[in-house]
Amino acid sequence: MDRIKKIFIFSVFFLACINVLGQSVIKGKIIDSISRQPVAFANLTLDDGRSGSTTDIEGSYTLFVPSGYSGVITISHISYKSRTLSFIQLQSNPTRLLIPSSTSLAELIITGTKGENPAFRIIRQAIAHKKDNDPRNLKSYQYISYNKFVVTMSAPSKKMDSTVRALRARPDTMKLNNHQKDLLSFDSLLQTTHFFISESATEKKVINPGQEKEKLLGLQVSGFKSPLFTSLANNYQPISFYQDPIFLIDRDFVNPVTKGTFSRYQFQLSDTTYSGQDTVYIIRYQPKPKTFFNGLKGMLSISTDGWAIKNVIAASADSLAKIDIRIQQNYEKTDGHWFPTQLNTDLTLKEYAFASRKMLMRQRSFLKEIKINPNLKHHDFGDLKLDLTLPPDKENKVALARFRNDSLDTKEHRTYTLLDSTLRKVRWLDKGLEMLVTQTAPLGLIELDLNRLLKINRYESHRLGAGLYTSNRFSKWVRLGGYAGYGFRDERWKYGGEAQFNFNLNKSFFLKLSYANDIYETGSSHFTSEGQLLGSQSFRNWIAYQYDRIEFQKAELGYLILPDVHATLFVSRNQIHPTYTYHLLFHNESINSFTLAETGIALRYVRNESYLRLNGKKIFIGQQFPVFTFSFAQAASLWDAQNFNYARFDFSAKQLLTHRNGSHTRFFLAAGYIRGLAPYGKLYNGRGAGNTSFLVDDYFQTMGLYEFTVSQYASVFLQHNFGNILLNKKYSKPELVLYHNTGLGALENQSAHLGLPLKSFDKGFIESGLGLNNIVRYNYAHIGYWGFGGALFYRYGPYQFVNPSDNLFWRITFSLIL
Repeated sequence: MDRIKKIFIFSVFFLACINVLGQSVIKGKIIDSISRQPVAFANLTLDDGRSGSTTDIEGSYTLFVPSGYSGVITISHISYKSRTLSFIQLQSNPTRLLIPSSTSLAELIITGTKGENPAFRIIRQAIAHKKDNDPRNLKSYQYISYNKFVVTMSAPSKKMDSTVRALRARPDTMKLNNHQKDLLSFDSLLQTTHFFISESATEKKVINPGQEKEKLLGLQVSGFKSPLFTSLANNYQPISFYQDPIFLIDRDFVNPVTKGTFSRYQFQLSDTTYSGQDTVYIIRYQPKPKTFFNGLKGMLSISTDGWAIKNVIAASADSLAKIDIRIQQNYEKTDGHWFPTQLNTDLTLKEYAFASRKMLMRQRSFLKEIKINPNLKHHDFGDLKLDLTLPPDKENKVALARFRNDSLDTKEHRTYTLLDSTLRKVRWLDKGLEMLVTQTAPLGLIELDLNRLLKINRYESHRLGAGLYTSNRFSKWVRLGGYAGYGFRDERWKYGGEAQFNFNLNKSFFLKLSYANDIYETGSSHFTSEGQLLGSQSFRNWIAYQYDRIEFQKAELGYLILPDVHATLFVSRNQIHPTYTYHLLFHNESINSFTLAETGIALRYVRNESYLRLNGKKIFIGQQFPVFTFSFAQAASLWDAQNFNYARFDFSAKQLLTHRNGSHTRFFLAAGYIRGLAPYGKLYNGRGAGNTSFLVDDYFQTMGLYEFTVSQYASVFLQHNFGNILLNKKYSKPELVLYHNTGLGALENQSAHLGLPLKSFDKGFIESGLGLNNIVRYNYAHIGYWGFGGALFYRYGPYQFVNPSDNLFWRITFSLIL
């Protein structure tokens, strides 16, 4: 049997060699005649209509032509005018230019024999097979990614190009004005160098869903040294075009390959090519006229092998965007599964232009050594998803040389040399960027905590302070330090210190011992971390004014017990002194200061919570939804604590649903229950934010900060953003938003709380609102828009005010969109 197998393999190999020897091979490149950029996914086809080749993302092709072939070769692309060449013509000059076509999709209407657009059937098949072809549905995968990021200028227009040539052809005796001199100098600079270039090589491993880690293997940055300049394959686009919707840069776009797409997108079958025994359909797409949504336009190549996306070109269809976004993806069959091998992103900053040339940022990513369903171990993964630790210099150079797709050209080499020399004196920019990201300033063995410099609220007015902690240079495993700050309105110092032992950063395994003499807002001590994203709650914190002075000691032990599930055990001792008139009737005695001890556990589930490692620090970079938190605390008779016997249960759930049409729904549930008697500061304040001018997510907009006090409650906050459905203008792109918030809360042992008029909302608190985001938008640094809008809320139900106008509350909303 082995002998037969060897003979069979040899025979196949021999026949293949004969076939290759009987062919001519042409290797070349197809280039855009105007931008001089490579043309990806252009087709080179022989007379039989089946044989030929397709350019890759870099515009390169390898064409096999049978010996003695006397026909022509057609070069075609849906966005360019076709060219027909003889074999001799192409062989003598394998690099060819294609002229862009101005034909619009609306002008080309093709219908099938039954009156239906033939592209519809192909798109339906691609949608039906999304689950089979989406890399996110693989059990696991890993790859090496080589990434190159370049900042340069777009190619000149034909008119400007001819102007420059004419100026260079002038005799030396002819004088040039300053503008002409600048034009020639700028053109000379761009011929020899880019503005910026960086390269990186990373290794990524993924166990679906959500477990991933990526490690930096090599990095070179022109003029800088910080690993924060590392570019990753999915920096600007997702690894899969099957996402629904698809997120590019900072926006969700409606995916053309999704259910309901035919009501939003136009499709046109533009060409048909062949890959072995499979047919590849090339389809153009763009949003339908007079539709208002974040849409894309471009090209899809769909293979009949699994009805998978083979190539895709997608660009933002929003002509008013400050940045033009254009991505390209190429998929190949690997171990029986379609997987991306090349990812390109072009960002054109339209308003950063000179002499008809616009600033262009290009990201090129090549995925290599792809392994489908490798045997990866769950225990190797944690919430540390990206390790930006720079490898030793020798390993760094070897990795880049090994995985670099092509050798650097002269222009790229010069960019490194020029910027390394020019920016040598401003290397502090590296440190400045890292300070901004880590919120710390390095001072050798210690570092300054920038978050402690300023705090604002109505109780202190302003607090100025500082925090000093040991840095990673002192120890990778132990962090020691403290802080102090002075409040100008209450004229008191606050201070604290901590010692944290980090046993395993990837698993969030730590022991923390802390002490503080500080203030805490009443009703807020029960809050657990609802993920790590900063939100609009800061607006409410600025107007908070009711605080307790607390001196506490606390010990915490944390660990990532399951993927995405963090657990923290704690024990604490608190001495609480209210800053307002308040007494508690406790064991028939009126007291106004409290010594408490608590033990408990806090659990937090955050889907795909992600951190990066930078200079030994763990820095939050993102999360997905849903988010669940649960905490339990029990008063304990430890140390010299008073004999309280309450138990506290807190729960929250947050979900953000993004719909295929670009709209999204936000849901937040908060609930708490205190069993037994606890001081006022440990109760719940109702989640009111009625005193601020800005919208605060997950709070009642028409409820006062301390209007209600309860010992048990449940509140639900809903908002639905319909997206841009009204108009899309330069100075206005409104989004319609509906709000509905409701809550129920009761107060037990109310008679024991003296000195404050406490009120529950046991009959149900209700408010609804209508908002328009981005009613007005303004230019932001010529790269995006500041959007300002508003929302009107109405308070109704059992707790509405007598005067109807008093139930109306205006809120300001704002956003930054690139």
